[in-house]
Amino acid sequence: MLVFDTTFLLDYLDGVDATADYLAGNDAKPFHAVSLSLFEVYRGAAQAAGSDQLETAANGLAWLDALPLTEPATREAALIEASLLDDGARINLGDTLIAGVCRHHGAQLVTRDDHFDRVPGLDVERY
Repeated sequence: MLVFDTTFLLDYLDGVDATADYLAGNDAKPFHAVSLSLFEVYRGAAQAAGSDQLETAANGLAWLDALPLTEPATREAALIEASLLDDGARINLGDTLIAGVCRHHGAQLVTRDDHFDRVPGLDVERY
């Protein structure tokens, strides 16, 4: 299962060629995004230009299936945060939750952020 991080989603909406190339080279559909990543994208769109821009962003990402932040995924995120704190390698809370959802589902996270490499047991791929 492929899960796209917020960076990928924003780059895709901005027309970054690497995202289109990545999608064209992968047939692992359905594609997913954690609901928190979708919120981050939608929040930025709403703050920039209101509901019209939010709808444009939502329509542009309609090809994704959302993965919710469930109670078991929050437990996984708590374990991730504890491990990162023990190692002195903390990442921000939102990314900890995204990593928890991905690791709970055994999903591969597609991102350009290298801090996800600090998360033990998380399958990370760069685009």
